[in-house]
Amino acid sequence: MPVYIRKGPLEIPPGSERDWANEDEEEDYFLKDPDKALDYLPQPYRMIDKVLNLLMDQVWESVVTKEQHREAEKLKMKINIHQPAAEIHITRRVNCMAAGSAGMYIFAGLSEGVAVYDMSDMKQICEWEATKIEICYISVCHVKNQIYLIATIDDMGVARLLCFSGDNISVLKVINEPEDISKRTVCVQFEIAHGGEHAGVILEGSQESWLEVYRLHKDSWLKELEQSQTFTTTVTATAKLPPMGNMPNVETKFTPPMLVMKIKSPKPLTGCSFKNLQEAVQKNEDSCVFGTGQNHIISSEQWQQQEAIFKGIFEKYLDLEGPRIADGERSRHTSFCFLQPNRILHGESERTQTALPNAISVHWNGCHNLFTYLLGLPVKDKSDVDPKPDIVWPCAAAITCSAVSSCTSYLALGLEYGTVTVWDIKYSGFPLGAIAVPEGKFIGSLYFLEYPACNRDPPAVPKAQVLVWCTDKSLYLISAAGGKETSLVVLRESLENSEEQISAVVPVPSLPNAIILFYRSGIVELMDVSLREAVCQFRLPLSHWLAFPWHPVYTLGSDNLCLYLKGNVKVTTGDKLAAGDGACSLFCFSLNDLPLVKSFRKTQQFAELSSHCLPWEQKCKMLLQKRLQCFPERTKQIAETWARLKKQASPLIH
Repeated sequence: MPVYIRKGPLEIPPGSERDWANEDEEEDYFLKDPDKALDYLPQPYRMIDKVLNLLMDQVWESVVTKEQHREAEKLKMKINIHQPAAEIHITRRVNCMAAGSAGMYIFAGLSEGVAVYDMSDMKQICEWEATKIEICYISVCHVKNQIYLIATIDDMGVARLLCFSGDNISVLKVINEPEDISKRTVCVQFEIAHGGEHAGVILEGSQESWLEVYRLHKDSWLKELEQSQTFTTTVTATAKLPPMGNMPNVETKFTPPMLVMKIKSPKPLTGCSFKNLQEAVQKNEDSCVFGTGQNHIISSEQWQQQEAIFKGIFEKYLDLEGPRIADGERSRHTSFCFLQPNRILHGESERTQTALPNAISVHWNGCHNLFTYLLGLPVKDKSDVDPKPDIVWPCAAAITCSAVSSCTSYLALGLEYGTVTVWDIKYSGFPLGAIAVPEGKFIGSLYFLEYPACNRDPPAVPKAQVLVWCTDKSLYLISAAGGKETSLVVLRESLENSEEQISAVVPVPSLPNAIILFYRSGIVELMDVSLREAVCQFRLPLSHWLAFPWHPVYTLGSDNLCLYLKGNVKVTTGDKLAAGDGACSLFCFSLNDLPLVKSFRKTQQFAELSSHCLPWEQKCKMLLQKRLQCFPERTKQIAETWARLKKQASPLIH
């Protein structure tokens, strides 16, 4: 039995008051751990300690009571329920939807093709039928008048480029149609640039992935469509009217899109293959950008020695790695986006008046670099040669996800260990902020909150808001304005109940501080980010339920502010089993009648009216005044940056 012996001389301690109320507890004193034994405080400190503990308990009880009262008030609040304004009944399964940017049509990917519906009367206009082809992804790009380019991916990973014109859908190109099943490639991502000038496709096959960039001949396709429609009209008018179903089928041969670049994923760093330094320097033809680290003269033995030294020093930290990605998900975080002209891409030429994209940026899974390639360069004869990037953007950790604002003014990068960096890539090229999510969280996806009209002119103080959706289904909001104004706010915590977790996040581009949240329980709500409260809920009729709440089928019309949801018929009341893979309905919810939208439009109209009333000289004067107000802060930030760089570079110089 351990014996507790006090340190110090063996003297008779002076008498002091004791708490005789705990006499029973003192009888079992010998059973306690000696290391956890505490001496009694002398008076008056013992009384002060009791008073402080009593005060802390009272404060904590008050905090708990107020928190319970606040939660009870939230439960008592009645959330406005928004009912659908229209319904489209479809006899086949709908896997995906997309809304046209002009706000006129809905494009639905069906189990056997693609269908187009008119938003005004909710009736089907035309349909492209293809047996045994199930469209799983669809996106559209408005080209001119009532002409749209449609990008689709089916369940076999085959990408197709379609064109909708008037009341007809034509197939322009099948990107990766397999000729040999053993050499089949799978399309992971297919996007069309704004304006329809270029398209990008990420393909996978034979344990590798690459990005193909195509130049789309939209002007030639418009002429070919007009000729085809004119020819069909002439044949129908001159020939005898055949019975229905025997109309002459005229196949139009369209000009195939041109493959501009084939960008392969970067190779892992290994030992050098150069014999000397001169050969490595000659290999690098241009030195105007950061390199990718491939041209070095480090041998394989040096790599192994450095790895052994690193593991020996940091062995106890190597087990604290994030979740590893399986081999079958190697392109899960690989993504690309098209960029509009900015000062980083065009330092000398002034092409900033056009809004058409002129560059494409891509990041690969497990890579620390963001690569940017210009699209306006002349096309080489060998398009399958892997081109060199025009800009290499290095990061401190591997990039897991990225996001670009609709005006391509701001760029957000999510790094491997929970850090988000926000950059101003259009005007200054400076970072707006770098902030880390709470420990143990891993970034799943990023979204920008924006209003396009606010980013037309260079702002005096650039500011961006980014939604961070983590892998544990928690949601955060980052506000970055440079320097000390960066903040992180919790919008939704991660919950253990899977039914209450978020399944999809949809920002509303035309409404600042507004997002649409989908829950696995089937609840769909509109949330005001500034208040961190739900404004309303979108509820389907009692006869339907939200199809696949864990992976909902929806689309948002940004121009007319309409939300479209897919609903399946219930078998019985309260049952959440679909009535089969057949018929379903698309429900339309109008956001124009919501109080949040009305108040925002009044504020926006007043702001535009007040700015319109001012003369041009007064507008320039106000812009210069705002610029001068933030000049001291910018000067201070530049001085601090140079001081840090000088401090970090001094050990390297000496």
